[in-house]
Amino acid sequence: MTAGIAALVEAYRSGWAHRDAATIGSIWDPEYEVVYCPSELDRPILGAASIGRYYERVFHDIGAVHVMTVGDMRIDIIGDMAYAFFSFHLEGETAVAPESFVVDGRNTLIAHRTDDGWKGIHYHESLRGPLAEQP
Repeated sequence: MTAGIAALVEAYRSGWAHRDAATIGSIWDPEYEVVYCPSELDRPILGAASIGRYYERVFHDIGAVHVMTVGDMRIDIIGDMAYAFFSFHLEGETAVAPESFVVDGRNTLIAHRTDDGWKGIHYHESLRGPLAEQP
């Protein structure tokens, strides 16, 4: 049952890995005012169409993605709602004056069941902090 949610996360990972805005765009419910909170922006992006435009801009500025992995995934389904929590590791280089970058973060993706399967309705991203919790 969690396979549908895992497929959304894989589409997210694959979209980043291939700089493919259409793949990432496919995970959002176009009929819902999706809330999308990337870590670098001060305000959320609202709606699937706006998220698509955001990724077109982001991928224009990225020259290459060398590594994009997800891990630490936890999925819970509650009726017709579900969430996935996962970490990501992204390595690439910028398009202009190529400079390498590495981003490590954590995401929560909330989805709901539609007639077309699971679709994302909320995304929140944060970067990993510098401190490790002591046991």
